[in-house]
Amino acid sequence: MATDFKKNDFEALPKRIFLDSSILQTLHTYGGFIYDGESFDVKEGIWPENIEALRNIFLVQSRALHEFALSENSLIEVKNKGDTSYLQWAFEMLDYWQSCIRRYENSPFGGQGISLAGKLEESQFGYLGTKDRKLIQDATILECDVFLTIDHKLSKNAGHIHKEIGIKILMPTQYWSLLRPWASLYF
Repeated sequence: MATDFKKNDFEALPKRIFLDSSILQTLHTYGGFIYDGESFDVKEGIWPENIEALRNIFLVQSRALHEFALSENSLIEVKNKGDTSYLQWAFEMLDYWQSCIRRYENSPFGGQGISLAGKLEESQFGYLGTKDRKLIQDATILECDVFLTIDHKLSKNAGHIHKEIGIKILMPTQYWSLLRPWASLYF
């Protein structure tokens, strides 16, 4: 499960990353830039640094084989947007995630995530909205090291969530700062 990441510790790099719905939406909206290097216009509320960080992360990912996870609750959020191309794309991402877990000879989960996820029902996490709570619970059950988001409100509570649950809440720029020192190993 999650560890305390240090910029110079290759072994402690996050291996399993849960993609918040804000990340899924960003990947879908800016996929031309993130995957193919096309130019893009920034929409209100999006920081270009996060989009550039996602591009770098996915360039490394194409060789690093880190696991990007999502859940049924992720798909519910996508479906509620009412955009069929976005939903189809999310199903492709889900297929990728399922192919990651099929590669394991034994169970890809140790079981500790289930008990930790239950802690998110406690009153100390009352600041979490229902959707965020469900997604963080899913990420914890799936034993992800990182919950990747561009939700600034959620990232403000990252320290508390990490301390209590063990999962890091990171923005793309933060995750890229961990991965950047090792990126040249993959090219």
